[in-house]
Amino acid sequence: MNLIDVQHMNQRIKHKLFEIAFIIKSFNQTGDTDISRYAELYFKDIINKMFKLKKWKFEKAVKVNQDTYDLFDNKKRICIQITSNIRKSKISETINKFKKNGHHHDFNELIILFLSDKKPKGEIDPNLNFKYSDYNLIEFASLIENNCAHKELIEIRDILYSKYELPNSPKRIGIKSNTKTTEREFLKLIKLEKDLKQELLIPEYWKHYSNEEIVKNPYLKFKSSRFILRAIDDETYPLVEDHSKWNRTFMYDFYDKGILIWLGALMDYKVLISDNGKWHIKSFEQRDKPIPNGFTEASVRILGKLPYKNIVHYKDGDEYYNDHHLYCNYRGINDSPFEELVYYYSYTDYFTAELDKINELPEELANA
Repeated sequence: MNLIDVQHMNQRIKHKLFEIAFIIKSFNQTGDTDISRYAELYFKDIINKMFKLKKWKFEKAVKVNQDTYDLFDNKKRICIQITSNIRKSKISETINKFKKNGHHHDFNELIILFLSDKKPKGEIDPNLNFKYSDYNLIEFASLIENNCAHKELIEIRDILYSKYELPNSPKRIGIKSNTKTTEREFLKLIKLEKDLKQELLIPEYWKHYSNEEIVKNPYLKFKSSRFILRAIDDETYPLVEDHSKWNRTFMYDFYDKGILIWLGALMDYKVLISDNGKWHIKSFEQRDKPIPNGFTEASVRILGKLPYKNIVHYKDGDEYYNDHHLYCNYRGINDSPFEELVYYYSYTDYFTAELDKINELPEELANA
């Protein structure tokens, strides 16, 4: 990528960042603040790409902490608040709440990202026992430009233009979007997310489990993570037949567009990772074989991304199973309801590192 290409890439990233900020501001002015919450997921992925070399890995904070920070990295002891609020008192209020809630004992650094071309001005107490910094979107765009090589720029561009779309953002220039339909669908998904979290999660689960426990095992937040996944056109339930499109499986966590489903949660899958990053999931035939030279073994959790848009209905049990039932459109990969499979691996207890699917070994090489 030459210098002109890099400049063009940075311009596209800046354009999208300012577009997002404008949309968020417009929604907030109409009293709709839910969209600000969704923006946190955009920036979580972007920040993780920006600082991949520093091995920053941010997670979404639980609800109780959202008045102080939205993203956190326990290992690096850094947390970030993402806000469109540029009131003059915003910085002092956030810092005071941060100290009052005792978060300075858990984190060494607090960052505020203002989703605006401006940010509040004010003096910062020089005697803070933690590091503080803040950025508006202009400064944030400069951070991207200064910290990212061309590979990271491409990944951030793809996050902004391909992976996510805010409501009312046409996917391609020159194609007119149907505003009413888009807003109706967006609000429907917002309500479904809210209803599912109220139905499935333990009320105030953060009081029952520490932050570290939730990071290690996100499924602890569910009343019961086991549930029945059903296709709306399946006619075999409760029988299990070759063509059945229902199964009993486990919820793992929520993600920005839906629910992560833990496939094979009881199977204790292992992955072999080579010195150059190539990998494959161990088959049952390989379980008792020695680890090949040049490979290490790690535990892996295989997760299916079930988007809200594929969930049609839910209910709390029936005469066959007491588990929750999720009725879905099977319009995803491999005739499933999932939009994607992701693989989180660990050599310890933290399943936060994701395997790059580009580096997956072909089956014939994996079994050689």
